[in-house]
Amino acid sequence: MRAMNFSEKLVFAYTCIVVIPLFLLVIIAMGFIRRSRVEELEATSDGLLQENLEIVNKNIESFSRFEQLVNSNGRLMLFFTMPERSNEEELIETMISETTMLERTIETVPNIYGLRVFADSPNVPERWPVFMNSSRTNLASLNRWEFGYTAEYLGNLGSLKYESVCTTRRLEKNHREIGYIQIAMKTSDFFPFLYKKINDYNDDYVFREVLNEETNQMELVKVTNRIIEASQAPLSPELLEEFRKTVYRRKQGELNDTGKVILKHKNEVRYSSWVRIPEMNIILLHTCSSEEMQRNLFIIQMSILAGLVITIILLYFLIRYLTARLMGRVYNLIRGMKKVQDGNLEAVVKVTGHDEVTEAQQAFNKMTEQLRNQIEEIKKEQHLIADTEMKAMQNQINAHFLYNALETIKMQAVISGETDVEESINVLGKLMHYCLRWRVHTVTLEEEVEYIRSYIYLLNIRNDYVISLKTEIRDECKKIVIPKMSLQPLVENAFYYAIEPLGKDAVIKVYTECEGPESDRLWLCVRDYGKGISKEKQEELAAYLAEDDYERDSTGSIGLKNIQQRLTMFCGKDYRLVIESKEGEGTLIKIPVPKKFSNSENEEGSK
Repeated sequence: MRAMNFSEKLVFAYTCIVVIPLFLLVIIAMGFIRRSRVEELEATSDGLLQENLEIVNKNIESFSRFEQLVNSNGRLMLFFTMPERSNEEELIETMISETTMLERTIETVPNIYGLRVFADSPNVPERWPVFMNSSRTNLASLNRWEFGYTAEYLGNLGSLKYESVCTTRRLEKNHREIGYIQIAMKTSDFFPFLYKKINDYNDDYVFREVLNEETNQMELVKVTNRIIEASQAPLSPELLEEFRKTVYRRKQGELNDTGKVILKHKNEVRYSSWVRIPEMNIILLHTCSSEEMQRNLFIIQMSILAGLVITIILLYFLIRYLTARLMGRVYNLIRGMKKVQDGNLEAVVKVTGHDEVTEAQQAFNKMTEQLRNQIEEIKKEQHLIADTEMKAMQNQINAHFLYNALETIKMQAVISGETDVEESINVLGKLMHYCLRWRVHTVTLEEEVEYIRSYIYLLNIRNDYVISLKTEIRDECKKIVIPKMSLQPLVENAFYYAIEPLGKDAVIKVYTECEGPESDRLWLCVRDYGKGISKEKQEELAAYLAEDDYERDSTGSIGLKNIQQRLTMFCGKDYRLVIESKEGEGTLIKIPVPKKFSNSENEEGSK
């Protein structure tokens, strides 16, 4: 099996990087869609159930208002209690007026089509279909609420014998039973939701709670008829039993009056909501079949998966195409590197595009060009170094010869008793010895200041005016290591440019400044009180010092540029000379150095 090259691995890796999160995202999205659909079904079921509950409660309230209307009718209650106190004419007038009043009241309330008042006393005359005698039917055997009630005792009054929801209750006056009140509403008006379907996936049920005396368990008996059965989806015995267990499952010792349940049997799943109406001992149930949701989810999932597969294929070929274009340029760059590795420094790659690879191509071409230039420079530098080393050896020999000659002259001055000459030669010897240590590049601040003192001593010998050196250096700063010849050139510049032109006594001050206890740098300051430097000259010096070119001074003197270059070399680019000057007041030059600085190589060279 052929191993994959780098570009093929890259295509595979990039494809996986995109596909795996995309696949996980699709799984999460499908789960989220399913959960949202389930929540939507549950919310729909609960919402429709609440609408049904409002309808039933409204009808119960209508029944209660009519019952209160009759019970609060004092004239009628008194008439039912003692009908014998009225004569025949009063009996007829009372029955007519009360019947008219009740019939008009029924007409103002929709849905209630039957209001019947039964008197226990045989002296109360009947006025059909409102007032009747209790002996007409066995009212005591009726439950408080009857479902599918048809009032067979009404005989040929078929228009009043609709299948109805009926409530039959006792009438009492002063704790004395005087009759019954019976209120009826068509079943289709009391439970209108049982007679109509929203769609094929939503169904409503009403169950009566009945105690089974044999098993001593509550059973659910469906309120139904031929029309209801035709509009409802059948509820299997298994689902009904599962629902019954849910309803009578006690929580903290009490039965729930409402709840949600998912009814499952084989492939049938229904998301259901239910509520108990204790006053009527019935339970309302609304179910939403998951069939439509499952079908829609399947379509959505298949669409998402199809889109995912198409996306993966397109991504694969897109990544492959882009990788091929990108890696072609990378391989071209690799071929150029191999040419350089084989020694061909003339190799050049073609620069294409405007991205990181383009930068790499440009960098490669610049690198080969720099290599060629550096090789040429190295050749030149090798010749220059060889020539410089030869000159350095010659200068060292000449300087040693001159130093030894000075020692001989010094001894002659001692023998002759010329103490001034002896002291001058002695100071000059110190200066030469300090300079002859050409392998030492760093010294302590104390050594540099001593060298400056010797230098000024010799200046005072040759001039007819006096140059005073004032130093303010704390003891803890004297052992700080600094680049050699950092301060002497500044003192020399102060002499040539500030003191010598005036030709009179002068002062040069050398001191240190600290930025603060937490700072890691110290400022070495050299100040003169001469004529100062103009603003234009200061700007020229600042620009000159900012250049990175090395100073090439044919006279051999060490200038400001040389000090800055060595300061950068030993301390870093952040350490820059500072020049402060005002015309007529003098010049201050400040050199920043680290408080802790050492050069072990130079220290070893000085040993």
